[in-house]
Amino acid sequence: MTFPGLLITDYSLLISLPIQNNNNNIYQQTILKKMAHSNNSIITGKLTGSIGKELVFREWKGKTIVAKAPKKRTGEPTPAQVETQEKFFMASRYAKAILSNTDPALAAAYAAALRPRQNLYSRALADFMSSPVVKQLDTRNYNGIAGSTIQVRAIDDFRVTTVRVEIYDASGALHESGEAVQNLNGLDWTYTVRLGLSAPAGIRIKAIATDVPGNEGSLETII
Repeated sequence: MTFPGLLITDYSLLISLPIQNNNNNIYQQTILKKMAHSNNSIITGKLTGSIGKELVFREWKGKTIVAKAPKKRTGEPTPAQVETQEKFFMASRYAKAILSNTDPALAAAYAAALRPRQNLYSRALADFMSSPVVKQLDTRNYNGIAGSTIQVRAIDDFRVTTVRVEIYDASGALHESGEAVQNLNGLDWTYTVRLGLSAPAGIRIKAIATDVPGNEGSLETII
């Protein structure tokens, strides 16, 4: 089902929406709609607010966005939900700081990485909510000798700022740690070992990636 100026992008919700035509006659149209947008549609015009408890209308860059209305939470939040709420609060503070132009270069970098239906605030907020991921920890060139190397591949939805490598001996004690150097491909990082280890068997190597907001992601292996 289509209407002039209205694009339906998700058909997962079946509702019945009363619509008024130009002759002021009320009739029913059954519309499958969860998320849609309109550009001055003859149906939605420039609506804002909500219809009952089913739909919410808001403006986005000159278009009317139609979304399923959020449901009221019942019962006490779980510990995981509380943790998410707290992180979202901190993410909001971070995004507002970016908007206040405390770091113009960083704000410009976020603006250059906008995704569809994102603005500077939502882009910075999404970065705070997402941690980097260490995808690979390659120890094939590590033999316990100073000067051997460890390769790390780390990714983030915006930018990985540092990769730290930690080497623990067989007893579990920290033997050495330091910052890896980013390779030209922008994905991989190389750590050059500084201290030799006479018995490298059974040691644990850990790589920790950090992004711009300070989130961390890690991966470790035992050799």
